[in-house]
Amino acid sequence: MIRRLAGSLLLLTAVAGCGADATQESSGGKELEVLYRVEPTWPHLEKMLTAAEKQYESTHPGITVKLTPVQGHPEAYYTKLALLNRSPDSAPDIYYHDTFQVNADVAAGKLAPLDDYLAAWPDWGTQFPDSVKQAARGGDGKTYGIPISTDTRGLWYHKDVFAKAGLPVPWEPKTWNDVLTAARTIKQRLPDVVPFSMYSTKAHGEAATMQGFEMLLYGTPGGTLYDDAQRKWVAGGRGFTDALSFVNTIYREELGPKQADAHNLRLYDKTAFEWFPAARLGISLDGAWASAAWRPTGSKPWPKWQDKIGWAAMPTQNGQEPGAVSMSGGWVIAMSAYSPFKKEAFDFITVATNKESSMAYSVGTGDLTPRKDVAADPAYSADNPSIKFFTDLAAVTHYRPAYEAYPKVSAQIQEAMEAVTTGARTPEEATAAYVKALPAAVGGADKVLSR
Repeated sequence: MIRRLAGSLLLLTAVAGCGADATQESSGGKELEVLYRVEPTWPHLEKMLTAAEKQYESTHPGITVKLTPVQGHPEAYYTKLALLNRSPDSAPDIYYHDTFQVNADVAAGKLAPLDDYLAAWPDWGTQFPDSVKQAARGGDGKTYGIPISTDTRGLWYHKDVFAKAGLPVPWEPKTWNDVLTAARTIKQRLPDVVPFSMYSTKAHGEAATMQGFEMLLYGTPGGTLYDDAQRKWVAGGRGFTDALSFVNTIYREELGPKQADAHNLRLYDKTAFEWFPAARLGISLDGAWASAAWRPTGSKPWPKWQDKIGWAAMPTQNGQEPGAVSMSGGWVIAMSAYSPFKKEAFDFITVATNKESSMAYSVGTGDLTPRKDVAADPAYSADNPSIKFFTDLAAVTHYRPAYEAYPKVSAQIQEAMEAVTTGARTPEEATAAYVKALPAAVGGADKVLSR
């Protein structure tokens, strides 16, 4: 949080160097703490925040920005954030936040609404589309974060692998069976290639839920996790079991990664840094950002990727309308409810989400930008021909039911997916276990709709 400094001394707690025991009176110096995630192969957020720090401090004399990185994958980051947020003394002022976690933190009183500040920030009204603004809107209608990215999801495939397997390029699957047929063909004709990769284990957390399961469930007839009309969570159903059956087919027929890789936290690194560049992967179900590593500014530049890699929409189960499916989410920069200097914190957020910062972040990560002026800038898509395709998938996209209970629902989905991935349960058994666990996850049987 922003704290007053006693001379040159800053009292820190023992929690990862974050927080202070109390706000310190001094001659007026202030420190603003920003918590964020960083990995050696994913430096883009840190680069952007470092530049924003310099820009902010140059125009805000007397305020020092303290960037506090959390090393590791998203689940490690959220474990650390939850620990720090237990106390106002250790909570950071500002943090990088996945949209699916926002409402849980709003309900817990951890986030501060930004509406009063947003009303005086011209960019909010002119540069952020209404659809994007929904990303961090709480159940009370207030806004609790400024989007730094949005996204869609689809299928990436290796053109050389397809050509060697006798599959068509460009590839435009119309049903799940088309996807499975392509994977089976690759397995039969190119035994050294991983036919199909997806996230399906608890190690991958929300990536398994959203990039894996929900991309399947929302492609089934009427498939959904939440019934908006009745305001209830949907317990299982045919679509739920069919989605798990797709996962089961991938692993029982050995069309996917080996079990060790399926549970590997670095599965994305395997697909992006090793398998695709070496033509050892046929198809990957992943997000719009998957090509970020291969670009000139990426962590694994691959000049030939535009010639070697193709992309296609994930089809609906049986080709029913609208023919394709995608999921969208994204990340926001949020402000802690515990921060005593909220105006200063909001000012930093506007620097971290202005055009310059957003351009640097989007070009680096490959994420879709939430800002209109960045999207209109030729530099945004100069070396990424996939951007338009993934942006257009917004026409068939869905959003997670990001209510307070969603993180617990997601955890139960991951349990079901992993059980099917390992073969510990059949799709029917895993669905039954989910149906049994759902009432406790969402706060009671009266909040559940059986199908």
